Formats: sequence, C-alpha cells, structure tokens
Amino acid sequence: MLKSSPTILILVDGLRPDALSLADVPTITNILQQSVHTFQARTVYPSVTLPCITSIFLGVTPETHGTIGNIWNSGDWQAPGLIDLIHIAGGKTAAFYNWEQLRDISRPGSLDISVCLNHAESPDLTLGESDNQVVDIATSFISACCFDFSFVYLGCLDTAGHRHGWMSSEYLHTLENADNCIDRLLKSVPDSAHVVIASDHGGHENSHGSEDAADMIVPLIIKANNGMAGRLVSDVSVLDIAPTIAHLAGLEIPKEWRGKCLV
Repeated sequence: MLKSSPTILILVDGLRPDALSLADVPTITNILQQSVHTFQARTVYPSVTLPCITSIFLGVTPETHGTIGNIWNSGDWQAPGLIDLIHIAGGKTAAFYNWEQLRDISRPGSLDISVCLNHAESPDLTLGESDNQVVDIATSFISACCFDFSFVYLGCLDTAGHRHGWMSSEYLHTLENADNCIDRLLKSVPDSAHVVIASDHGGHENSHGSEDAADMIVPLIIKANNGMAGRLVSDVSVLDIAPTIAHLAGLEIPKEWRGKCLV
C-alpha cells in the first residue's frame, strides 16, 4: 500500500561532492544536518548522464538495461522502474527536467505531469537560467498538486563543467544557483515530504565518463521524515536510490533491482 508522505528526488547533474565545501550552499548544508548522507556514493560506468540516470530509475547497471550512451537503448528491459512502480500502485507522479533525453526514464503513461524545457545546454541562456525556469514551473505544479513522487532535474551544473571546467568559478557559481533552486523546491513540498538530493556523476577538467574517482564519486542525501540523520558508512551506490524511495513509499522492491534500501 502506498504511504501518504510524498517524495521529491532532486538530481543535480555533474555535482562533485568536494564542490559542496567550496561553494556557498546554505540549503544543502542545512539539509545535511537533518539527513542520512554520504559524499562517497558510487555511480555506474560509463559515468555518462543517460546511462547513470537510467540506472537510478531502473535499479540496474547499464550493461543490464542496455543504455550505455546518451541515446536511449533499453527497449528490451521489462522490469518496472521507480516511476512505473509508484504509478502501478496508484501514486501520482511528476517529472520536471531541462534535458530532453530523459523522456524515457519511465514507461509511457506512468507520469501524470511531465514538463521538459530542453535548454540546459543552450548558449542563449546564462548559466543557471534554465534551472531557474524549470524550478519556476515545478514549484507551481508541486504546490498546487499532491504528487506522491516528483522528480526535478537540474542540468546546468553539468553544462558549466563542460564549458568552463569542473570546480571552476563558473561551475561553483552555477552550483550556488542550484542550491537556491533546491531551497525554492523544498518550500513547495509539505514538511512531511521525504527529500532525496543526488547526482548522476562527477567530472574532471571539461569532461566525465571515465572510471576515475572524480567522475565516479557523487553525493547522496536522504532526508526521510523518520528523523534519521548521520553519515552513511556502508558502500553506497546510485542503484540504492530507487529501492530507498520505494521503501519510503511502502512498496515492495522488485527482485530485478540490484540496489538496497538505505533507511
């Protein structure tokens, strides 16, 4: 049976854990004190956006689901993903994102609301502007509707890394803007909501995709309304995100998923 407390998953593309100590991120800093978290979660290989986010939602590695680049190729995978699972249980679901390749992370019909502004990489917008526009729309819908699960993707930090370099001043400034976006998102959800903040991969110089730690190690923050807080000390993978959210929603974790519940 689906539990009543909603969950919001906020994914900041390309966020390296060590950037959080260099940027002014008061929202994330505050939520760390109320969450279980780690700065040593591992993503999947290849450390590329679509394979990584597909793995987050489907609960299996790229070699299993079939998407190994930024072109969707998981048509033969039959097990339900996270959004599908919540939808099948009768939950109301929403996704707001600014990179159109994410349109396939759930099966057709599993999302009640799906809004894409495909311009996280647009040279016509200032860095962070696309994230701001997505969050404007997301907060409007989330405040007005009772979604059981909301996914909000902020793609501009990855764009800043590719253009100016990971850990550059432009990258850190874009992270600070993302922190402000997260603050606005949290104000749109009820106090009882579970909040998960994650990243798909890190980066080095102007790229990512390797097995280097700078690309593979990401932060994972889980604020559950059970009051749990502290560092996660066991091995943590982005594959653990879907099982954790499914558990918080009161749903049985599909046997095909390879992650574990963290709360």
